[in-house]
Amino acid sequence: MTEFHPELTLEEGMSRSGMSWDRLWLRQVSVGGAIGDLEVEAYVLGLMKPTAFLHDLIAQAINEHFIDGGGDHPVAYWSKTNAE
Repeated sequence: MTEFHPELTLEEGMSRSGMSWDRLWLRQVSVGGAIGDLEVEAYVLGLMKPTAFLHDLIAQAINEHFIDGGGDHPVAYWSKTNAE
């Protein structure tokens, strides 16, 4: 079971998930995303800055991977990572 770390970034969550980039792309499509595979990778790696919506979409895709494996949702959503 995955420990609950609600402060993980997209990159940290992806790294801990063990998912392939192709799997993450497919998962973001399954939660309603429409961005390309290279864009997903660029957002996760911090090469491009996602909008709040895109960040949360990718976070949801990663978190669902953890939930499906019996874990929790360790990747923070936009409001948690960008709180003032």
